[in-house]
This record gives sequence, structure tokens and C-alpha cells, in this order.
Amino acid sequence: MNNALKKYWIVVVSLLIGLGTPVFGQVDKYNRAIECFQAQNYDCAKSAIDSALLGKELRNDAETWQLKAFIYWELTRKPEQKFKLYSAYRDSSIKAAIISNSLKPTPEAFIKNNSIIKKHAEAYYNMCIKFLYDSLNYEKSNIAFKKYKENYSKVDSTFDFKAKDIEFYSAVGSRFSELYNSNPTKSEYGEIAKVALMKVIELDPKNISANINLGIVYYNQGVGLINQMSIDTPLDKLEVIQDNSNKLFKQSLPFMNKVYSLDPKNLKALESLRQIYQALNETEKSLEFNKKLEDAKQGQ
Repeated sequence: MNNALKKYWIVVVSLLIGLGTPVFGQVDKYNRAIECFQAQNYDCAKSAIDSALLGKELRNDAETWQLKAFIYWELTRKPEQKFKLYSAYRDSSIKAAIISNSLKPTPEAFIKNNSIIKKHAEAYYNMCIKFLYDSLNYEKSNIAFKKYKENYSKVDSTFDFKAKDIEFYSAVGSRFSELYNSNPTKSEYGEIAKVALMKVIELDPKNISANINLGIVYYNQGVGLINQMSIDTPLDKLEVIQDNSNKLFKQSLPFMNKVYSLDPKNLKALESLRQIYQALNETEKSLEFNKKLEDAKQGQ
């Protein structure tokens, strides 16, 4: 039974059982919502569909809730809504699709409901990238990423997010380590980079990029401490700075050694290991890696 015929029979049956005008009014509002939707007048469609769902007659109708999901999806595509992290329109669209699915829609309608939820999930992923690169807002980016996963799981509860986790946290780690390394005074960037890169390594211990970036951040944090020293620095404070910088250099070592074990000719790893051992005053090891670095540059 097609949609228009179904609504017609709701009216007929309702008249027979004495409901009459109220049902006709709700169906009329539903049809008005369709007209506005097809005309791409989504504000009008929103008003009509919300009115249609105020009464109890269509409240258990899967198609009515699906129409609401689609109308509200279109509202989230407005420029002022597109990258809104907390959107009542987006929440309403997702909720409507879920309600529609709970009312045993046709298989085709079920697929369409899931497609809407998936579109919202993808919109959240686009937000997390925008917040990361356009505004350097890790907090908002991370929230958007979690919302992406949360909503995608509603469509596919068995989906393995490991690859997406690695992709997202690698992007965060790479972005903020680059920013920190170019401006070590931004210590908060270094901390964000460390947290993100550690998550990547937990998921993928052999990830060369994450190990290198994390090792460099730790090394530069150690260098940053040393650069704080001057001839006026009290002796007791000098010892503390030296001790803390050495701890950071040593924290850098396992990550660079990991890269070296995976790729013995990696120039960044060899250069970093040479510098780390030099900073730790381990001259013999520094010279060893200097030789390996020169050999690798010459293709030996």
C-alpha cells in the first residue's frame, strides 16, 4: 500500500470508528509536510510534521517519524547548522529515525532510516577534522569524534573502529606535535600530542610515524628545559633542570629505538638517536649512531 493510499484509509477507518476530524487534521498536516519537503521549504515542513506528531493518531506511524528524520536532516545542512557540535535539529533527526525503526517499518524504510543516522555520524566526523585543523580545538574535535562513533554504532554495532581511531589520533598527534616542535613555548600542544600519539601506539605499537613524533616531542621538551638555564640560574635549580631534562631524553629513547628496530635506515630515527645520546653525554653511543646516519645517507 503506497503512502497516499495508506493515509487515505486512516481517514476512512477513523471516520467509521468515530474519530473523524482530528485524524483528518493530522493526516492533512502530514501531507502538508510532504508538500513543503518536496518544495525544499524545510522550515514549513518542520512546522507541519511537528504538528502532525502532536496528536496520537500518527505517533505510532513509522513513515511519519521517517519523514521527520529527513526534514530535520535537511535543516542540519543549513550553513549555520552544518558544523554545530550541539544541534537540536541533529538530535531530533537521529531520534526520529530510531523511533521509526522501532515501529517495524518496511525493510526499505529501515535502510533509509539507517542511512540518515549514518549521514549524521559522517557529519560529526567532518566536524572533528574541521575543529582539528581550522580552529585547533582538540576538545571539540574529540567530542565530535566520539559522537561519530556513538552514532555509527547505532547502525552497525559490530563495526571495528580501530582503523578510524588510529587515523584520528594520528592526525591529532601529527598536527599538535608539529605545532609544538615549531613553538616549544606552547607546552599544552606538546601534552595533547603525547596523549594522542600514545593512543596510536597502544593500538598499533609498530606505527613508525607515531613513535617518531612522540620521541621528538619528548626530546624537544628536554631541550626546552635546558634552554631555560642561564648563568644566573641557582646551582640547586640547575641540578633539578638537568635531572628532569635527562628523564625526558630517556623517555624519548624507547620510541626512537622502536623505529630503529623496525627500519634501521630511517634517517629521522638515526639523527634523533645521535642527538639523544649526545644530550645524555653518552659520547660513544652518539658517535655510533652518527656513523650509522652517515652510512644510511650514502646508501650503505
